Amino acid sequence: MLSEKAYKKLKAMIYMGRLAPGQRLVERDLSRTLSVSRIPLRESLVRLESEGLVRSIPNSATYVEDFSPADILEIYSMRLVLEPLAARLATLRHQHSLLPKLNRLCEMMTVHTKNEDWDSLKRTDFEFHHLIVEASEHSLLIRCYDNCHILVTGIRDTFAHLKSLSPDSTAAQHKLIVDAIGKWDARAAEESSRDHVMVALCRMEEHLGVRLEQTTHIEKAAG
Repeated sequence: MLSEKAYKKLKAMIYMGRLAPGQRLVERDLSRTLSVSRIPLRESLVRLESEGLVRSIPNSATYVEDFSPADILEIYSMRLVLEPLAARLATLRHQHSLLPKLNRLCEMMTVHTKNEDWDSLKRTDFEFHHLIVEASEHSLLIRCYDNCHILVTGIRDTFAHLKSLSPDSTAAQHKLIVDAIGKWDARAAEESSRDHVMVALCRMEEHLGVRLEQTTHIEKAAG
C-alpha cells in the first residue's frame, strides 16, 4: 500500500517536472518528502525503472530518465496512432456525459492560456485527451496510452507559439474534436484528432530541430 502511494506520487512528480530529467534521486530526501521508509521507496523506484521513467546505474545512483528528442517524437507518434482511434470509438459509444466534460476542459484551457499558466494548461490538455481515450472503452488502448508517458512531452514544450495567438486558440483546436463527437460523426472525430496531433508533432519537431523519420538514423549514429 505504501509502495503504491509512493509510486503514484513519484510518477506524478516526474510527469510534472518536479523531478527534472537527469536529476539524481536521493533516497533519504525522497523518503522525507513522501513520508515513507526506504523499502516501499525502493520498490517504487524498481517499478518506475521497469517503465522507463528512471534509470539505475550500478555502483552509482538512480536518476530520472532524460528522454531524448527521439524518445519525445516516438511518444508523439504513438499519440498519432492511439488518439484518432480513441476519438472514433468514443464517438461510437454515444456517451452524452462526455461532451459537457470536454467543453468544460476547453473553457479551462482558455483561462490557463490567458493567465500564462502553462503547467495547468499542460495538465488540462492531457486530461482532455485522456478522457476521450477512457471513453473509447478499449482496455488495451487505454493501457498502451497510459504507458506512453504522454505528460513527459509537456516538459519540453515552451508554449512560445501560444504567446502570439489569441487565448482561445488552444481551445478552438480541441473544439473541432468535440464538435465532431457531438455530431456523432466518428470519421470526423478521428480525422480531427489526427490533424490535431499531427500539428503538435510538427511543432515539437520544429522545437527539437529534428524530424521523426530522422531519429532512428541519429540514434544509430550516436551509438
